Amino acid sequence: MRCTIVGAPVQDGAGRMGCEMGPSALRTAGLAEVLSGLGHAVEDMGAVQAIPARRVVHGNLALKALPEISAWTSAIAHAAYAASENAMPIFLGGDHSISAGTVSGIARRAVEAGRPLFVLWLDAHPDFHTLDTTASGNL
Repeated sequence: MRCTIVGAPVQDGAGRMGCEMGPSALRTAGLAEVLSGLGHAVEDMGAVQAIPARRVVHGNLALKALPEISAWTSAIAHAAYAASENAMPIFLGGDHSISAGTVSGIARRAVEAGRPLFVLWLDAHPDFHTLDTTASGNL
């Protein structure tokens, strides 16, 4: 299988320092080497780069860093779409907010290919909320 690794070093959505180091930590731990050792072709596409944030308004005043997360979501969605062409994309992050871009990008690819969407999400703890339901303001 062909695997593409994409780093999403997002810090803005967590409210804590350190999330942006997640992709580097997983690379340092040898993820690509383990996948290669299992017989997969691995391509590391590097890290998604943030795009400039634009003003975004929402009724939930608790939301934190909405313009920044919106910009990251757009950049990650573009990278996810590209990484999912004839490959299994693997996204490395640390901030839950990357889910919006990763899932929307690969969902677009799945629709265009006429195939079902499958996602395996590995996380220390899932945060399932929306812009409307988050009480913490974390995205």
